[in-house]
Order: sequence, then C-alpha cells, then structure tokens
Amino acid sequence: MAEDGESDWVRLNVGGTMFETTRTTLARLKSQFLDRLLAEDSGFSRPADGVYKIDRDPEVFRVLLNFGRHGQFLLNSHVTAAMLEADADFYILGQYVRLAIDALSEDSGADSAQKYFEAKKAMRKRNHPLTPSSVKH
Repeated sequence: MAEDGESDWVRLNVGGTMFETTRTTLARLKSQFLDRLLAEDSGFSRPADGVYKIDRDPEVFRVLLNFGRHGQFLLNSHVTAAMLEADADFYILGQYVRLAIDALSEDSGADSAQKYFEAKKAMRKRNHPLTPSSVKH
C-alpha cells in the first residue's frame, strides 16, 4: 500500500482522539473508505499537518483498529455490536471483518459485547474465572 519513499505510518484524528498506526494495519480491515482516503491518486489532498480527520466514535475505531492488529475484537464496555455494524458501513469494511461483527450480534439480537461484560462481572462476584474463547478484554 505504501509507495516508494512514502511512510507506512499514518496519523488519524478520529472524533478528537489521535491514532498512529501503519497502512499495513489499516489495509487488513479492507476498508474502501480508508483505502481511498489514503491513496495517492484518490483526489483528496493530503492534510497540511499530516493528520487525517474522521468524525466518528474513537472507541469504536480503537476496537476496529485492534482487530486489524490482532485479528480479533478486543472489546470494551462502551462499544456495542450495533456500533461496530454502523462503523463497518461507514468505513465500508471487508467481508472478513463484517463476518466477525455478525458473530458478535448473533445471540438473538442481543448485544454480545454487553452480555460478555455482564457475565464477566457476575463471574468475578463469584470468584470464578471467565475465559471466553473468542472474545478477549
């Protein structure tokens, strides 16, 4: 994705929070929006300060970015599957990421991330370890 002499590092201001990551990490999301934004021939001018600004929720972006880094969702209690779905539409994410988000939403319409944190909290009260196989915090 990076051209000769072009830095692999990208600076993004998402909803007022600064993120620094690599084009390689962003490319793993297969985002048509981000690919177009960062492409040399996109028609968009490069920001004078080098920071691309995106008006979205930074916590949701953090979860998506970590998916690009680790290949799994590292959830927090603020981000819901519905929020991930909305940003998947905004960023026009690839099928692999969308399938992973769908897997979070499958529990009869309930938000799996919220259910995960509620279960984790309940298990802590009982001093019982919770070790989910597909979702980590």
